[in-house]
Amino acid sequence: MSPAADAGCLDGMIAALAVSLVAALARSASPVEATPRTFAVGPASTLAYRLVHKFHEVNGLSRAVEGRARLLPDGTVQVMVRAPLDSFHSGNSNRDAHMLEVTGAARQPYVVFKGVGHLEPPDRYPADLRIALRGELTLKSPRPVEVAAAVHFDAPDRARVEATFPVSLDAHQVERPELLFVKVDDRVDVDARLELEGEP
Repeated sequence: MSPAADAGCLDGMIAALAVSLVAALARSASPVEATPRTFAVGPASTLAYRLVHKFHEVNGLSRAVEGRARLLPDGTVQVMVRAPLDSFHSGNSNRDAHMLEVTGAARQPYVVFKGVGHLEPPDRYPADLRIALRGELTLKSPRPVEVAAAVHFDAPDRARVEATFPVSLDAHQVERPELLFVKVDDRVDVDARLELEGEP
């Protein structure tokens, strides 16, 4: 083979190698959306409950909420949120102490939610989305629960979540408190207001 032919062959091999290298780099380069995103529950988050008795209504609030949410590349969302039972305050310390007794706070000191859902990450911000979460709520005893939540993304690393869902005290084996020999309703409405902040 002539020197000119050798040179042409070498040039072709170099070009082919360069094309292969560029293609490999393109395949290995992953956009931000292709990596999991983890969010922490921020300090402005709250969990509240509303309990109804025939003669009055009880509202309790906790500001000691903690947890994580993870958004995977395929849109799967994994959530864990909890709050100490003794952090809920209704404005009546005796009532709060009794609630700790009936919820078994000495043995299970947290109310805990763990759930999984699916969410298509937005391609522009701000954005409003909805998500259905299926999971487990532990209040004295664990029970399956479904939660529909509204999600507002201010930015890729900052979001607000709002959800309200019912909980059955009987299903969680919580002895319902009573006043004047009348027990409170079985249903408790739980209200979650979560501020999510992206983690590095």
